[in-house]
Amino acid sequence: MSKNKSYPKKRQTVTVDEDILDKAKKVCEEKHIPLSGVVENFLDFFSRPWVYCFQCGEKFHVEEAKLCAKCGWLKCPKCSACRCGLKEDAAVAVFHMRKVYEDLLSGRVKK
Repeated sequence: MSKNKSYPKKRQTVTVDEDILDKAKKVCEEKHIPLSGVVENFLDFFSRPWVYCFQCGEKFHVEEAKLCAKCGWLKCPKCSACRCGLKEDAAVAVFHMRKVYEDLLSGRVKK
């Protein structure tokens, strides 16, 4: 969702573990951001995920990227970087960061 356009808001009720909700509210208060904004940002990301290229830094949506046939990683649409061009220690670091991303989405980046 673009931050520059005005979209109508819709009220949605969700059920969340009380401890998680309390912790999230506390962090939101500390960061001076509304909890509804955090939920909206996550849902936007969840419905159309994006990543940043580890080579050129370009932001791209996952569905716009092709998978490298050799390494199985997303190829940056701008510079075509994938795991093939990384040294092993860098590839391990990127892999673990990708695991965090996939855990947040509860599944693979691209099937």
